[in-house]
Amino acid sequence: MTCEARINSVKPVPGQRALQVEFANGKRYDVDLQAHIRQFSVLKPLDDPSLFGTAQVGERGFDVRWGDGLELAAVTLHRLALEQAGEVANPRHLSLDVEQQVPADDRGPHPATE
Repeated sequence: MTCEARINSVKPVPGQRALQVEFANGKRYDVDLQAHIRQFSVLKPLDDPSLFGTAQVGERGFDVRWGDGLELAAVTLHRLALEQAGEVANPRHLSLDVEQQVPADDRGPHPATE
């Protein structure tokens, strides 16, 4: 069984902080990393276009690596790819309001009224 998140190839998208990633299942995605770079200070060096352009597939396709020991896990890239392509919901943007989701008759016993 092949892990879908495993990376076959990676290529920086010119002029952007994005990678064209091909996963083991053959699907290709352009993954925008700009927000991810801003969110995680450890990735801040990737704002440098010359460093970002050195992206390479890590050992066995389980990550993408840049100079200076920076790496991003394949599962993270796969999740971002699917979210950005609209193929899965981003759980950070979901909110479940139980009161709205459960019909009034199914909410359990009502307090007794006198």
